[in-house]
Amino acid sequence: MKHKQQGVALIVVLLVVAIIAVLAVSISGRNQVSVRRTINLAQYDQAYWYAISAEELARKVLKQDLNDSEGRVHLQQYWALANVVFPAEVGQIGGTLTDLRSCFNLNALSQTATTAAGHIAKLPLAARQYSALLTALGVDSFNAERLTFTLKDYLDADSDAGAYGAEDAEYESRKVPYRAANTLMSDRSELRAVLGYSQEIYRKLLPYVCVIPGNNTQIMNVNTVKVEQAPLLAAMLENKISVGEAQSIINQRPASGFETADDFWQQGSLAAIAAQDEQLKSSVTVSSKFFRLDARAKVDDAVFHMQSVLQVTGGNNLQVLTRQYGGQP
Repeated sequence: MKHKQQGVALIVVLLVVAIIAVLAVSISGRNQVSVRRTINLAQYDQAYWYAISAEELARKVLKQDLNDSEGRVHLQQYWALANVVFPAEVGQIGGTLTDLRSCFNLNALSQTATTAAGHIAKLPLAARQYSALLTALGVDSFNAERLTFTLKDYLDADSDAGAYGAEDAEYESRKVPYRAANTLMSDRSELRAVLGYSQEIYRKLLPYVCVIPGNNTQIMNVNTVKVEQAPLLAAMLENKISVGEAQSIINQRPASGFETADDFWQQGSLAAIAAQDEQLKSSVTVSSKFFRLDARAKVDDAVFHMQSVLQVTGGNNLQVLTRQYGGQP
């Protein structure tokens, strides 16, 4: 009997030891996860401040470039250097600056047409240029016009649908109903919510379009548009020149850009176009007030992405209009 009791006691002791061992392993595992989580949070927090420092560095570089060139903006300046990476304590800071006047500002489609007495309303110049961009990218003329009207209706403040446009009724009838924004966009990714804009169309437009928060003007800096953006230059001239001619003009541009917009209009057949359309001439510039910073920061294994839109203010100082965290296509 005594031996049986000793056997039971031994089993109980072994069970208690096993339970304690399981609890110890569980507590140890949770502590390791907690420590790892704390380290990750600290690293991401540090990476965030590194990204903010990239923003400050971009401000200083842009201010210096603008002061040196008296406001003229071109691709030979320091801000335009690509793939710049700075070493930091246990990490790296990098970023790329883009001139937001070297792309098509989608918010420009919110402009309203002015109608002279006894005349039919005409699409604003920005809308015609956007339709020309779609055409230059291979979209047929009917669909280019339709996509222009749907985007215009999505952005403008009224609820009146255009000829091929769409307002609240069309959006509310979708499988997941919502309404037209009827206000300016904050990011170009919002284009995916506009009726008719498929993934294919969105991807096709991506290298040529952007959004300037709170701004609905479309002016192009001919000093920062790149050769691969030649369809955009042709579209800004309502396709009165071919994409090939646009590439030639960009390739023949001086290394430090045109000194003035008038110098640009002296290229090839552009003088004749400028003489015929003063409004078209006013949509070209050699400066810019808006830039986008794509900042990247890394601390150990933590990687942080941030997009900031910077605006040039008085004295060539720069203020942050918006910030977005994480990669946005």
